[in-house]
Amino acid sequence: MVSEGVLVRVLPDGGHEFVLEDPVLACIVLDGRVTLRFGRTDVTVAGPFTLEVDGVDHWLDPRFSDSLAPLLSSFPGSARWLWASPDGELTLVLMQGQRLVVPGPPVPSAWSVGTMTGPGVRTA
Repeated sequence: MVSEGVLVRVLPDGGHEFVLEDPVLACIVLDGRVTLRFGRTDVTVAGPFTLEVDGVDHWLDPRFSDSLAPLLSSFPGSARWLWASPDGELTLVLMQGQRLVVPGPPVPSAWSVGTMTGPGVRTA
C-alpha cells in the first residue's frame, strides 16, 4: 500500500514494514502523546513504550512528560527501520542506535503511522 510519505510492505511473517519517504526526524511533538515527524509522516505513540539508548532500557509514558527526557536523545536523528509485528508491536530503530518499542495488544490504539494531510492525520 502506498500513502503520501510512506510505503507499507507486508513482511514474510505477516508484519508490516513502513518505508519512510523522508527518514530524517524533523521534530518531536509532546502533547499527551509522542509524535515523531519524519517529513510528512508522523509516528504517533499514545501509550507506554520502551526506548533503548546505549544499551539501557527506559520505560516511558507519553502521559507523563517528565519521563520523556531520554527520548530527546533521538533528535536530531534518522529512522533506519520501522515495522509492526503480526501481534501489533511497533519497533522503530534509529541510525544512532536508539530502539523504540511500543507493545502490541491489548491496546490497539497505542500507536499509528500516518501522513499529515491538512489539520488531520490519516493512519496508514
